[in-house]
Amino acid sequence: MIARKDYKVPGGKLIRVELEVEAGVVRRAAVRGDFFAHPEEAFERAEAGLVALRVEELPSAALRFFGQRGLAIFGAKPEDIAFTLEEAVREAQAD
Repeated sequence: MIARKDYKVPGGKLIRVELEVEAGVVRRAAVRGDFFAHPEEAFERAEAGLVALRVEELPSAALRFFGQRGLAIFGAKPEDIAFTLEEAVREAQAD
């Protein structure tokens, strides 16, 4: 299953997620948008941390990974990313 979602953060930026899910496990994850993250390497590690997780774990993992100390995200919050991931999965499962 491919799960995609675009979410415009109120007063913020666009978040675009795409997940490839097989048997309830994330095989590929992409978190993009018009927000900024610094340092980029920390953001990439957070994004990579979503792979191999069960979809039920995504919201809490996103809060942990994207909220890690040393990673600054401008125009979105870890909660926004967690919400977008959760909605992408929910909508894909409803189809």
